[in-house]
Amino acid sequence: MRDTNSALMEKIQVKREEMMAWARATGLNSEETIRCSQELDRLIYLYQVFYKRRQQRKQSGLMFVRQMKLLMNKFNSPARII
Repeated sequence: MRDTNSALMEKIQVKREEMMAWARATGLNSEETIRCSQELDRLIYLYQVFYKRRQQRKQSGLMFVRQMKLLMNKFNSPARII
């Protein structure tokens, strides 16, 4: 996951620099600048989707651990009658 995150962040940075270069060279409203801006938007969106999924998996993992702890406490309780 870390590799995907780093790769996306690097692509975002490269695209941002490319967009700024086009804006300086051709203006903010040029087709090249707008195209780069749209590509940058797409990359940022992909990063947000990736990050959200990663957070959801992390939360699912934490919930699983909490449930397992509760079950272990329940079954290891001295008040349990077999």
